Amino acid sequence: MTRPSLGEFDLINRCFRSGFPISHDTLTGIGDDASVVRPAVDHTLVQSLDTQVADVHFPAQAPADLIAQRALRCAVSDLAAMGATAQGFFLGLTLPKGETISGITRINWLDAFASGLRDAAHQSGIALLGGDTTSGQQLVISCMVQGWVPGNESALLRSGAQPGDEVWVSGPIGRGALALPLVLKNPAYSQGFAQQYYFPEPRLQLGQALRGIATAAMDISDGLIQDAGHIARASQVSIQLRGEAIPTAVGLGHPEWPTCLTGGDDYELLFTAPASRHSDIEALARRLSLTSSCIGVCLAVADQNPENTQSPPQNTVELLLEDRPLSLIQTGFQHF
Repeated sequence: MTRPSLGEFDLINRCFRSGFPISHDTLTGIGDDASVVRPAVDHTLVQSLDTQVADVHFPAQAPADLIAQRALRCAVSDLAAMGATAQGFFLGLTLPKGETISGITRINWLDAFASGLRDAAHQSGIALLGGDTTSGQQLVISCMVQGWVPGNESALLRSGAQPGDEVWVSGPIGRGALALPLVLKNPAYSQGFAQQYYFPEPRLQLGQALRGIATAAMDISDGLIQDAGHIARASQVSIQLRGEAIPTAVGLGHPEWPTCLTGGDDYELLFTAPASRHSDIEALARRLSLTSSCIGVCLAVADQNPENTQSPPQNTVELLLEDRPLSLIQTGFQHF
């Protein structure tokens, strides 16, 4: 068994003990068996775990700082989808065995990874509370993130959409998916659409502002069509999307337009809200300097088997283009 030249505790001290944002409600962070956090008064704790595997969720040969940026930003996006304020995160890092990672020395790779992780943490204002490091057959990065929602407000869930609600999306979608072939060809490429792939923007401010306005929300990681289906099923509604209203990285008629709807890696927020809040959302988007587009509507669905109360309604997502149904071959990213 190959022993790393840098021991676990030396690794932690060198790369992860300092330089990250400070959370004032964290009493004990890195260096003990567990972190100790003082809960904010009258707040609810929101937590999420996101795992990324080399050559599944990112190219193993990508620069370490870009890998770190992507890993933490994607995890923090789950807090944005819940309307939470970021508080802290835990890092689980499995490193490939050996003295090198992706052709460079382990210590140089770790220094670059830690630098990218610190930058991403400062971008979201989230503190590193602790974690675990180990070695294995391939690179695996897990980020468990947590945040707060005021106790007098509710976290945004997927299950609150109602018939008649409008469907909204923040920002254009498709840039991350269209970047993937470029990134696979050149993992170090981080310009153009690849900027969105490696540096997705967690919509924390938008998510927080949508508390009390949105009835359901989630971030788009696996593709607009597939993720809209998650809201439809959780809320037991049908969702109808207008293709011409969806803001995409390339225009209608472009051969890659369908990929924008199914490819994923957007990390924009998909949410529903009553039609009466339409102008409020537009004003909110202007205040945050974001593009938010109303792209569809929620409809009621009838139970396909009304005599069986245990059988849920068959909830669907219908894509229309100029009022005509449009079928897409692909529906979204599959994890298994």
